[in-house]
Amino acid sequence: MKKSSPFMTDIIVRGYELDAFNHVNHAVYLNYFEHARWMAMKEVGMQDLTDAGLSFIVRKVSVDYLRPAHVFDELAVSLWIETVGRTSLTFGQQIIRKHDSAVLAAGEVIAVCIDSEGRPHPVPQSWKEAAEIDEK
Repeated sequence: MKKSSPFMTDIIVRGYELDAFNHVNHAVYLNYFEHARWMAMKEVGMQDLTDAGLSFIVRKVSVDYLRPAHVFDELAVSLWIETVGRTSLTFGQQIIRKHDSAVLAAGEVIAVCIDSEGRPHPVPQSWKEAAEIDEK
């Protein structure tokens, strides 16, 4: 089940993010997704996670590239938690061009919660509550 109100952040495409074809390089979309995850983590309480000696690391990313973005396009990058596993979260993400509402990319990111030793750790209850969904 998708979270009812996804987190959203805005990005304006910068010239140095373009490839030889004058559109955003495919790898840059991963940076946009990452930026949204960091901003969402800040909002949910990354400090609590850090204080507990925990962090999330990306295990797997898949992206469907649907349309190109160009310099100065204003983009909305959304993020929601699709599922919560014992030690992992699966994020759904989407990038939309604001002026025409075109979906440019859709992605899925699996992140694993780890402790300070790098071992998998159960997802904290506060993150499960933030997801507003039950553990699978």
